[in-house]
Amino acid sequence: MPHEMLVGILAGDNDRSGSFYGNISLFKAIQRHLAEQHSSSFVFTPSGMKEKSIVGYIYEPNENRWLKKKFLYPDVVYNRYPFRDTVQKTDFVFRSLNKKNIPYFNRHFFNKWDVITCLQKNKHLLPVIPESQLVTSKQDFYTFFEKYPSVYLKPVGQSQGKGIIKITAESKHNYIIKTVNSIKNESSLENIWKEIKHILNEPYMMQQEIVSDQINNHKYDLRILVHYSQNKYVISGIGVRASKNITTHVVHGGTILPFSFVKNRVDTKKLETICHEIGSTLSQCFQFIGEFSIDAGIDTKGNIFIYEVNSKPMVFDEKDIFQNGIVQLSKLFHHLAKNRIDSKKLDKNGCTSHKFL
Repeated sequence: MPHEMLVGILAGDNDRSGSFYGNISLFKAIQRHLAEQHSSSFVFTPSGMKEKSIVGYIYEPNENRWLKKKFLYPDVVYNRYPFRDTVQKTDFVFRSLNKKNIPYFNRHFFNKWDVITCLQKNKHLLPVIPESQLVTSKQDFYTFFEKYPSVYLKPVGQSQGKGIIKITAESKHNYIIKTVNSIKNESSLENIWKEIKHILNEPYMMQQEIVSDQINNHKYDLRILVHYSQNKYVISGIGVRASKNITTHVVHGGTILPFSFVKNRVDTKKLETICHEIGSTLSQCFQFIGEFSIDAGIDTKGNIFIYEVNSKPMVFDEKDIFQNGIVQLSKLFHHLAKNRIDSKKLDKNGCTSHKFL
């Protein structure tokens, strides 16, 4: 039976209500599962941290409300801070955790371009990464289109399909520009550049379009949930999102399909190897990554391509994937907490060097 432990879940400050902001259903599910494992969790925000204690919140199901309480520092912290634009506010949180030797994972939000450049360092992953390039000049833009007739423009600091533009060259004087909400034609790259250059105050990257496999005349992507477990990265579940839009995200009209619809088209053994390579490589670039999700595609020849990797996975609509993710998280929490206890024992015996992994 796993030993008792206390998990702290880092959320965002909700200035309006004076409590916290985050994924409530996820936090409740973690608390419920940990209770079954004779452990417990609480939610806290940066403003709740004191020198020797933390003011946080625990859900009381009988009263259907979150109770504010004072807690000791936890054995493990799960970083679910939700605000990308104010993430620097968490710097002191992680400094404090480091000082107290409290393990955590996934410190950073992922920047699309940083992830691409990180993964490209692994030669085994090069074949599964679509060619990508930062938009730094008009010449870069033109040159990329000389190689690829259909290109996605993606803001490197956004997620869930926000800000994506697809540009397709139908002919030398006919280009189609699609966003999630609109479609229009332009007669030249020069006109397109004039059209889009105002948005490039925000960093964008270009990525070649992979001609996707289809199901019922809809392209589809794989949404893959991955966790660290027993010295390797394992797949906790695979969802399928299909759409005729430029993105398959459900918020933009994507449809949820069961993985069984396409399972015979996917080399799952190869996918497992790719996921492990991604997790190991990301941990070398961004400190320890304990969980992540992947947006992946299958081309018409059955090849796997990795489009994006997310350090703060959205809650999966598929209940079995969601629940298995909670189970894998619990195992990871116990692994990190146990290693922390073991390291304390080692330190008392005069050993000062220890790694959580």
